[in-house]
Amino acid sequence: MATAGPGTSLLMDVRLRLSPAAEEVDTRGEPPVWRAPLPDGSRVWVATGHDAVRSALTAPSFRKPVVRGGERWERYLHFTDPRTTGSIVRSMLNADGEDHRRLRALAAPALGPDRLREAAAHAARLAEHQLDLVSGHGRADLVHDFAHPFAVRVVTELYGYPPEFTRRVLRLPRWSPAPVFSAAGSPERERYGAEREAMSALLGDLVAAKRRAPGPDPISEIIARADSAGLDHGQVTSTLFILLVAAYEPVTDFLTTSLYCLWQRPELLSDPGAAVAGLSELLRYTSPLAVTMPRFAVEPTELGGVELAPGDAVVLHLALANRDPERFRDPNRLDLTRRVDHDLAFAHGPHYCLGTRLAVLLCRTALEAVLRRLPGLVPTQPLENLSWQPGSFGPLSHLHVTAGLKELPVAFEPQPPRRPAVEAAV
Repeated sequence: MATAGPGTSLLMDVRLRLSPAAEEVDTRGEPPVWRAPLPDGSRVWVATGHDAVRSALTAPSFRKPVVRGGERWERYLHFTDPRTTGSIVRSMLNADGEDHRRLRALAAPALGPDRLREAAAHAARLAEHQLDLVSGHGRADLVHDFAHPFAVRVVTELYGYPPEFTRRVLRLPRWSPAPVFSAAGSPERERYGAEREAMSALLGDLVAAKRRAPGPDPISEIIARADSAGLDHGQVTSTLFILLVAAYEPVTDFLTTSLYCLWQRPELLSDPGAAVAGLSELLRYTSPLAVTMPRFAVEPTELGGVELAPGDAVVLHLALANRDPERFRDPNRLDLTRRVDHDLAFAHGPHYCLGTRLAVLLCRTALEAVLRRLPGLVPTQPLENLSWQPGSFGPLSHLHVTAGLKELPVAFEPQPPRRPAVEAAV
């Protein structure tokens, strides 16, 4: 039975994967698809080879719906009562075929060219405002004081959230990776279940508010199109959920992991403009969305040299696929001048991230603003002591791992605000 090769096992730890020590790791000849043990004693297939991951993202022999994996997978993935679960999980992310196309078409206009031009202006303004609030202090937590509120405010303003709903989103905990394989009743599952219920309530209240007072905004448009297409409440709230969380979470994780990489390579920070210009390489190297939710084989199929049976689940490790030496030269070296083609930072195929252009815009804006506005930026504790999101290393027990830091305390040279710090609109 295939198991992870020694180099692959090392790179599963994001701390090593993002460090210069990764350059010494060689995964040539290691299995591109292997089996990982789960806490209940069962196993799941994991694809880490670029070709295998790319194939599984497009092959019709793999499907997303949980029912394909049977009762065990339903137990793993259902943290809450059916109504709450259905209000979160029934987005395009967990659909295939015609259902996926309908839900993707429902969401697509919210991220059209005109909306993105609006988002660019909002992002620049909100980045400056958020940094004005901290630049004079010389200290900040870049997660809680900048990246998270910046991204949330840009995204909710873009979609047309009323201010009170943006405030509710900001009061929620950051959306953590799902502890899919943790035991029922465990603290992690209880925590995640409570967070899912709070998010479900917020989205339900938002839809009700927009039905009472619709406007010329993406949320109102999504509701109207869903009604015309005969979609139900859970499909609407699930679409709003994925448009929200999939837009703001990767931005925070990209910023924290990029700085983690750059601080270990001071020569790359000597020219902040080069770091911003190397955005595509930073996205490949950090791969903020590291692991996908499982896909299920619907027929006997071969993947990366192994045979999968119907009902077998495969987890796709995008971050390690982006380190495949068969696809990238010196894949574990951060080269800001590298021309990046066919990476999987935003997946591939029908499920290629709908919000890629928005995510790239926000990642670039956040990184450029921080490097420009906070001279002398350094972490206030050793890099090895920083606290990471669950699932960033150790046994495979969390999925949808975004491979980012929980917090990032920093110091910098105090700077006067560029404009008088005023209360944010939300």
